[in-house]
Amino acid sequence: MVPPSPPRLPSIPNKSVIGSSNPGEQNLAGLSEWGEGIVKEPQMFLTVGTSLLTITFNKVTINFTPNLNLLSGEAMMQVEELVSSEELVVAEEDAFLAVTKWITNDQTKRKKHTYSLMRHIRLPLTSRNFVAQCVACHPLVQASPDCKDLVIEAMKYHLLPDQRTLLQSPRTLARHHAAATPMLFAIGGGSLFAIHSDCECYNSKTQTWLPVASMNVKRARLGVAAVGSYIYAIGGYDGSNDVWVVEKFNTQTNAWLQVSSMGTRRSCLGVVTCNGLIYAVGGYDGASCLNTAERYDPLTDTWTSIGAMTIKRRYVKLAVVENAIFAVGGYDGSAHLSSIEKYNPVTNTWTMMPAMISPRSSMGVAVLEGRLHVFGGNDGGMCLSNGEIFNAEINMWEPFPSMGMRRSTHDAVTMEGDLYVIGGNDGSSSLNSVERYDSKLHLWEDLAPMSMRRSSVGVAVAEVLNPDIFASH
Repeated sequence: MVPPSPPRLPSIPNKSVIGSSNPGEQNLAGLSEWGEGIVKEPQMFLTVGTSLLTITFNKVTINFTPNLNLLSGEAMMQVEELVSSEELVVAEEDAFLAVTKWITNDQTKRKKHTYSLMRHIRLPLTSRNFVAQCVACHPLVQASPDCKDLVIEAMKYHLLPDQRTLLQSPRTLARHHAAATPMLFAIGGGSLFAIHSDCECYNSKTQTWLPVASMNVKRARLGVAAVGSYIYAIGGYDGSNDVWVVEKFNTQTNAWLQVSSMGTRRSCLGVVTCNGLIYAVGGYDGASCLNTAERYDPLTDTWTSIGAMTIKRRYVKLAVVENAIFAVGGYDGSAHLSSIEKYNPVTNTWTMMPAMISPRSSMGVAVLEGRLHVFGGNDGGMCLSNGEIFNAEINMWEPFPSMGMRRSTHDAVTMEGDLYVIGGNDGSSSLNSVERYDSKLHLWEDLAPMSMRRSSVGVAVAEVLNPDIFASH
């Protein structure tokens, strides 16, 4: 028996029409026909082209008067599938506005679906002003007790940043796009007598490095962290001064934008992201080592002081394990450190942890499979190639296979289940080399080198929807 042919969707409108903000009435008819076809054959469509539906929602739905009616007046299931999709690329604010507009267009039939749709919008990830001024006072939200609970959830997330570890839900997590490409970004750094503003990114699929837009401020000894599609360059040394300046890189537009500065000048600091907040710890202010720490909230663009570490640390590195922040090693102004402290964001307290086998500053630190790893660094006598891993079951550090070469002032990250170490200094010169630890083969291997040597470099991983944006830079 010959199986039936799969259903055929209407021809997809010209891409320029889908992406246009004003396609005209003639093209709207074609888009409407295409949308009706999607509704009639949602199974096939979702199999072969979820991204097309996303594009339609992104461009047509929000900018045109018909809004989501393009997907058929009663296509509630399709609308909910769209709003709940991890592939949705519009801002959560725009998703809220589109949904409320769709419901308002036919409240008699659609008002009953308000909560079913609203529960998929990540309100905690929108701005506090948007929640208070647009969401909380909206008539549809006011008429739904369940929607009011969503507003309360969002406001708690904003007003209690130190409690975010306890306030996690599907709505506090950024959407994860299956088609996005994880890419490694090397930010700034120095070589010989030069401090870099230049940056580049590594695509593991093509195994190539590509240039990206340069920072507004050149800097080495900086901290770097990623939140969603943004990468933050924090503090550092510009060749003359230790700086407090912070800027963020939009991986979707390939552009840098300055944001609020830290409260303290910091170079050689530790930086990490935990539950959507960025922590900047320790470092050097141009006069002394620091034990102070501060926290940045990207949703409000504000820095807040938090509890200080027990020990002053510069050339310190941070990592997150089970919602706790570990400050590893460093230099206190007189000695290289093996000590480690753990910060609890909920209680705002630091606790001493078992010391490493070797003292280390300027090492690489990364977390793989929930376990803390350190690589290389400087023990006060030489650059190191060896590594250690913390065994939480016995509360002790154990040796980890050595890298292929000695490194300090490098950075380390985890990407796609493997560990990467990038750049640094081998004791005599800055490095452009990169190594990856294959967690399945338990081996270090050399990768394509960066385009320039970078010691005291900052590195972060972010998912990029359109990697081609960097190819033409």
